[in-house]
Amino acid sequence: MKKLFCCFLAMTVIVSLSACGNSDRRQADSLSPSANSASETEGEISDRGTEGIIASGAGAEMEETDVEREEQGMGSAEEAQGGILIAYFSWADNAILAEDVDAVASPSVIPPGNVQQLAGWVQEETGGDLFSIQVTDPYPSDWDECLARANRERGDDARPELMASVENLDRYDTVFLGYPNWWYGVPMALLSFLEQNDLSGKQVYLFCSHGTGGLANSVELITEAAPDAMISDDIFDCYEEDAASSQEEIQSWIDGLELNQPDNTPRQISVQFGENMVVYELNDGAAATSLYEQLPLTVEVEDYSTNEKIFYPSQELETADSPLANGGAGTLAYYAPWGDVVMFYDDYSENPSLFELGQAVSGGELVGRMAGTVTISIVE
Repeated sequence: MKKLFCCFLAMTVIVSLSACGNSDRRQADSLSPSANSASETEGEISDRGTEGIIASGAGAEMEETDVEREEQGMGSAEEAQGGILIAYFSWADNAILAEDVDAVASPSVIPPGNVQQLAGWVQEETGGDLFSIQVTDPYPSDWDECLARANRERGDDARPELMASVENLDRYDTVFLGYPNWWYGVPMALLSFLEQNDLSGKQVYLFCSHGTGGLANSVELITEAAPDAMISDDIFDCYEEDAASSQEEIQSWIDGLELNQPDNTPRQISVQFGENMVVYELNDGAAATSLYEQLPLTVEVEDYSTNEKIFYPSQELETADSPLANGGAGTLAYYAPWGDVVMFYDDYSENPSLFELGQAVSGGELVGRMAGTVTISIVE
């Protein structure tokens, strides 16, 4: 009789635990479900301006350490998260500086130079990361010799070899691209940079120092080399003689771009199943952003307990600085230990590993009827 009573008691406990699953399952972190889881004439280069980091010689090697990255304004590989890149080409950064170089005859090869000054002011205004485009075979510091080589490269449609590409280019969505007007166009090394660093989908702003040739064909050459970049028509350019006194002008230009204006448009996503749709408005947390960046997704929805539907995104979500979920029905959440996104259609228990992504703004009453394959998309 005691054995029968013990068996009956055990069965009662199991049934009771199952019934509590709709509110407490997120507290059982130890369990896990199965996962699906020109200046003056055509023979002249119109801008000679540039920066102050001088290449040590032809074929000089550049070891990309964190210290050197910080000297270029890029920070360490782990810290750089600015979202704005300021890439620029300069003669001074790409020259062997002769001991007898004449600062009067060749002022722009002596740091600071025109483009470098402009790039520095762009950085001050935007907080972006600087990247100097440098060739492995530096140019001469003698102007006539530099002129002759640049002419040959243009005639040969050359792509000079570069010392480095931008690391983790994906972390930048805005790029400022600075250059001098060389031969009514751009230094060929700038085209090397554009072909080695894919700017597709990025917002690109151009700034240029030039002589009387103005922008000439430079914008067309850049657009051809980066056809999928979003190149702004709002371009900053100045005469090389005026570059050193253009700080206020370039600050005003950047202010007009409204880079720092917050985007107040709410981020919304839709979950489509059959002819039904649920729309969620996401919060600003990192987890919500991680999901947003993976869309669109087509996934299988699963039932869990009696208060939620779940699915597994293609990648785990980043939860740093994300708010904890503490609402009721209509909450979109992420349960970090299991890596599943949760759509609640009834009350639930709070959990330190359950992060809120957003709230349903329409169709929330349909969540309980979801089943099978669903498509999750950004609401434009």
